[in-house]
Amino acid sequence: MNNNQTVFKLHFSEPLIRRAVWAFWRRVTGWRFFVAIALLLASFIYSVCSGDRSWWVGVTATILIFAAAFTVALYAVHYRSSITRFRRMRSPEAVFEVSDARFRVTSDFGSSEMPWSAIIEVWRFPGFWLLFLTRAQFITLPLADLDSEARELILNHASSHGAKVL
Repeated sequence: MNNNQTVFKLHFSEPLIRRAVWAFWRRVTGWRFFVAIALLLASFIYSVCSGDRSWWVGVTATILIFAAAFTVALYAVHYRSSITRFRRMRSPEAVFEVSDARFRVTSDFGSSEMPWSAIIEVWRFPGFWLLFLTRAQFITLPLADLDSEARELILNHASSHGAKVL
């Protein structure tokens, strides 16, 4: 990294990881998904109660089953992966180094250095941010360890290199 760098020590906890995964899951599924499922479920129940046994009822039931499996699997996979990684950490800390062109994350798992353009989105939540590298892979950034100046620095670097900030 270059000479113009800033270093932050980040501290993680299991409740923080749980909140981050829950926030990710809630935003990915969204209220529209649940409204659509509720309408589909209402249609299914109405059809069954009115004696309809057509192929459409079978398709509706199949879609409902897949939707339920998707939502459960989405949460379970991210939760299990995140908690497993957290529990394997000897020290629940990471060092986040910021320079003009890159950032580096170092923990007892190793170190990863990336350009700011690797961040495609920043999702802001109270207490933490999620820095997305892909649609399903993110870095949890605990805000308790970052003052307002540090937060602004990170947001400015990410957004100026193309990240969408939500």
